[in-house]
Formats: sequence, structure tokens, C-alpha cells
Amino acid sequence: MTPSPTASTPLDLSDIVPFADLIRECEKKGIATKGQLTWWARYRHENGLTSSGALVEKRANPRSKRPMLFVVRPRFIDWLANGHQAAA
Repeated sequence: MTPSPTASTPLDLSDIVPFADLIRECEKKGIATKGQLTWWARYRHENGLTSSGALVEKRANPRSKRPMLFVVRPRFIDWLANGHQAAA
């Protein structure tokens, strides 16, 4: 039996984009500025972006100091639409 896709799982790879692509798209559509998005990403552990699965960290090398950031679009949209904790 094949599991049915849910809101918490991406349907395919087109649902996952690099964070930089999301920044360009959001600025183009007037949804959020680069500053707002980087602020949310900086506090991703506090504001629920990581726990919701909307923002995923991946290190190309285990010794890398900074992870690559990817956005799971359906989860990000849900996080944005349903409110989030304000970063302190």
C-alpha cells in the first residue's frame, strides 16, 4: 500500500527550493523583503520554521560552519498563513 501524501510531506522535489530562490520570488511578488526572510531564517529554531519542516538545513560537509538552507514550499506557506511566534 502506498502512503498518501499529507500536508507535512512534500509531493515532489519541485516543492523544495533553495532559500535564495525563495527570497527572489518573495521580493518579486512583494510578499516579504530579503531582510524579513533572513531575519526569520536566522531565528528559525525559535519561530517554528525548523520544527514545522518549512526550513531544512543541510551541510554539504560535516565540518561546514554554515548549512545550506532549503524551503519546503507547502510547509512555508502553512507556517506563514497560520501565524508564527515572533522572534525575540
